[in-house]
Amino acid sequence: MRPLLIAETVMTPPTVVEWLTGTGLLAWSHRSLRVLHSDLTVALAWESSDEDPSLAVGVAADLSRFALVGPRQVQVRSADGRVLWEVDHGTVFSTGWPRPSCHLAGDDLLWLFLPDAAGDQLVVLDASGGGSEVDRRPLQTVEGFATFILDANRQHVGLHVAVGSETCLSYRWTTGDRRLAAGQSLNGCLADMNASGSFYLSMPHGSGRIAIRDVADDSARVERRYDDIPEFGDSDDYRMHETAAVVSDDWVIVGVATDEGDAEQHLLLSTRTLRPQTVLEYGVDMPQNSIRSAGGHGRWMTHDARLGVLRLWQLREPHTDEVEGQLALW
Repeated sequence: MRPLLIAETVMTPPTVVEWLTGTGLLAWSHRSLRVLHSDLTVALAWESSDEDPSLAVGVAADLSRFALVGPRQVQVRSADGRVLWEVDHGTVFSTGWPRPSCHLAGDDLLWLFLPDAAGDQLVVLDASGGGSEVDRRPLQTVEGFATFILDANRQHVGLHVAVGSETCLSYRWTTGDRRLAAGQSLNGCLADMNASGSFYLSMPHGSGRIAIRDVADDSARVERRYDDIPEFGDSDDYRMHETAAVVSDDWVIVGVATDEGDAEQHLLLSTRTLRPQTVLEYGVDMPQNSIRSAGGHGRWMTHDARLGVLRLWQLREPHTDEVEGQLALW
């Protein structure tokens, strides 16, 4: 099935591309940031004149402020680029590995993931009070790579930490009285969440399983091994990559590579069965790990990091290559 191309733009490489729940698309580099509306038009733009590079970026949902994590400091700026405050984050980073992450929440809290050889840290700062520390928690990882994933109302913060190719830890945090009230360790590897925040997609990272899991109790609605995708060949015929997206409550998209090259195919899977419904035919080759979430409202993005090409897609009707009524059998 060939999906519908909604919009396309180019971001000068190297650029990090992230979806911000309730805000839009964040595209940033060491010296700039862009926030794009859902049609990929620019909502906020900023170019840096500082000597220090940006190593992590967060943007408030109302676009009034953005946060920058540098090699030694973290700062929050107004939408026009004025520095509102800056503080030392207590660690020294280079532009290489490991890399920090951050999330600027709507309740005036700034979440920081600070990787460290002595043990990674989750730190929460008061974004309205000059960056004073609200809470700090040690994590069970060392020099991991973290991604913040939010639910629809932005009241809970998901954190996915990957360490190498074998270890993954995922958490779901809530705050109370402006402190970290609870941190739920998830059994799966959090890759994306549906729009309502009722389930999340867990992708293989060490465990080798793909699953749809309930957020409330972390139980698996459906799961299967990545090398047991029906009607797509034996496990020796393909490799499944970790980047994926929840397209809607009914569909998710995953990427598989069928050879040793840099390209991958994208499969549309049912959230009820995790059976492949169709192979997406874009008309252009997709590099590995090119899938990006777009909020779970029937759309997703692809990002070619080498060329900087960013595309927004939508499913056409029907969403499956199977005979009408056949899905009801599963």
